[in-house]
Amino acid sequence: MERYIGMDVHAASCTLAVISEKGRKLKDFPVETNGQALVEAVRMIPGDKHLVFEEGLPRNGGLTP
Repeated sequence: MERYIGMDVHAASCTLAVISEKGRKLKDFPVETNGQALVEAVRMIPGDKHLVFEEGLPRNGGLTP
């Protein structure tokens, strides 16, 4: 079971959208923009995960160096 996760990054919160391998939206939910909260949220999603997030924000809410 594969899951595709799109993450919309903002300074205070991110929105994660989870899509099945068949392209069906399974759920979307907000998560606080901090490393620990994001890691915990992604770990709770079952299956093999593929994560993408937008590029171009200053430091992407602290997610990239």
